Amino acid sequence: MSVTLDSPEQLPPAYRSTGGISRRAYRVLRRERAAQVGASIIVLLVFVALTAPILAPYPAQGRGVADVPARDLAPSWQHLFGTDHLGRDILSRVIFGARPALGVSLVVVLMAMLIGVPLGMIAGYRGGWLDETLMRITDLFLAFPPLLLAIVISALLGPSLYHAAIALVISWWPWYARLSRTVTQSLRQAPFIDAARVFGVREPVILARHVLRNSTTPILVQATVDLGTVILAVGALAFLGLASQPPLADWGLMVADGRETIQTEWWISTFPGIAIFVTVLGFNLLGDVLRDVLDPRSGS
Repeated sequence: MSVTLDSPEQLPPAYRSTGGISRRAYRVLRRERAAQVGASIIVLLVFVALTAPILAPYPAQGRGVADVPARDLAPSWQHLFGTDHLGRDILSRVIFGARPALGVSLVVVLMAMLIGVPLGMIAGYRGGWLDETLMRITDLFLAFPPLLLAIVISALLGPSLYHAAIALVISWWPWYARLSRTVTQSLRQAPFIDAARVFGVREPVILARHVLRNSTTPILVQATVDLGTVILAVGALAFLGLASQPPLADWGLMVADGRETIQTEWWISTFPGIAIFVTVLGFNLLGDVLRDVLDPRSGS
């Protein structure tokens, strides 16, 4: 049996040439200033996290070693971001703080995707009682705001960065399950899925080779935006004492350390707060750009 295609648009999106996507990405990155800013922020964050021991002017203090005689120094040429109550260099600790921020957010988003995407695909493709059961379980988690649920779970498990990551995974996977289910339902009756069934392709193969590959665009965009949101959530948990514990360099923990002296020693909380703001902004800008590049309806 042969099939004649009059144009590439008749192919499933996953099987179209990647050249078009590459050209769209180049045009968007060249034209949009927001794309350049977002990509630059993320590249800089990764570079800082990987080279923290080299970039930090005081590597030992970045890891938590105190220097009591240098306590509460204002920003100067010797300490560009000043020092905290234990004499630790704020710039060094901000640099080292990029590591847990980026590492935890990547792990949380990846684990949430690994749990939520398969469940959503199965629910959306099978339908019936299985769909109802999985979605009611998902709705049970979605009934609580993600950060509030993460706070409760972290408090029950105990304050640590590991437990905070577990709490955030539990809070985040339902969103990917819902997204994956919606996309799968829209693809379930697509002509290329029907053709695969006619030719006897097994259901796991259809889900992996056809449904999953054609679901990557919304999932990838959502994951990029979620990376920044998770960094903000980790910072909030650390601020409340439910994530990173001293002497680990964590942006949220650093903001909490300076909250009582914010009026007189503003630099202790301000610079790690700026680091959180810029990082979240970068991921949000990058997510918008990915949507423009990957969504063929955007008209870019």
